[in-house]
Amino acid sequence: MLHKTHLSVLATAIVAAGCGSNPDPVPVAKRAPALRLEAETVRVGGAPVAIAVGEDTAWVADNVGAQVRRLDGATGRPEGRPAKVGRGPVALAVGEGGVWVATGAGTVHRLDPATGAADTKAIRVADPTGIAAGGGGVWVTSRLKGTVTRIDPRTRRVAGPPVRVGRNPADVAVGFGSVWVANADDGTVSRLDAGDGRRVGKPLKVGIAQVLALTVGADAVWVATTDLRRPGRVEVRRIDPESGKLDDARIPVPAGVPIDLAAGFGRVWATDVGSILPGERRGGSVRPVDAPARRVGRAVAVGAEPAGVAIGAGAVWTANAGDGTVTRVAVGR
Repeated sequence: MLHKTHLSVLATAIVAAGCGSNPDPVPVAKRAPALRLEAETVRVGGAPVAIAVGEDTAWVADNVGAQVRRLDGATGRPEGRPAKVGRGPVALAVGEGGVWVATGAGTVHRLDPATGAADTKAIRVADPTGIAAGGGGVWVTSRLKGTVTRIDPRTRRVAGPPVRVGRNPADVAVGFGSVWVANADDGTVSRLDAGDGRRVGKPLKVGIAQVLALTVGADAVWVATTDLRRPGRVEVRRIDPESGKLDDARIPVPAGVPIDLAAGFGRVWATDVGSILPGERRGGSVRPVDAPARRVGRAVAVGAEPAGVAIGAGAVWTANAGDGTVTRVAVGR
């Protein structure tokens, strides 16, 4: 049985709220270049729920095995022995000198990126849900507390009091000098200064009900939302990182909830857990979203119930919780 994950939390009841938009849409390029995609799925065992990629290595969290596996960046094959961490690992991040793992046991663990070995002492963070590394810190969302905690990667201690954000903060990403937080249950995105962790302005309203996932790309912050009017519809939307304004364009993505996003290779990549409903039968996949063209590309089949997606080492990676696999989608032009 899966412990809670930063993705399953987002499938909670949708809450009604107001909607805002940007009256001055941000112009973007017309279309991204074509890609050649080759997918290979590798069995890693357990229930992979999160994945992160370093320079030449991928790391996958096994939620039921309370461990993190190291994968070869060129093949996706497991390497060495898994690192044991706290019960129910839910999220991973690579950066700031480590591989960082948030667990359902209320702990954050650092793994040595060279050896894969876990530090002997864990860092206590209440109810961690999502994690990101960058801007000189490691940033952890706490779902029930409604806060973000900053960890100093040098001392490996909590730096300052947690910062209050929106309701049920889940996904988190770092980029453009800021920390971006998806507040799942009030349809907003909070912005923190990556230097001092302080809030920047008010939370930005991006959806009627839920923000499902968030990622930072080359020129924008991308979010996946859903709302009460179209409960079976997921939309990807764009936030301009300089102005903090929301683009008016809405890109509908045929994906179920939960969903995860990653940005790279001129695309935003969205996981689709699939569906067994009559007329909607489809297996797990990852879908490239050509954001400039406002177009969703053909689905790439992956393992069952993809729960996480990451970009790195020349590929798009998914952690497939339903069948204990990882899919590596090599990207060529």
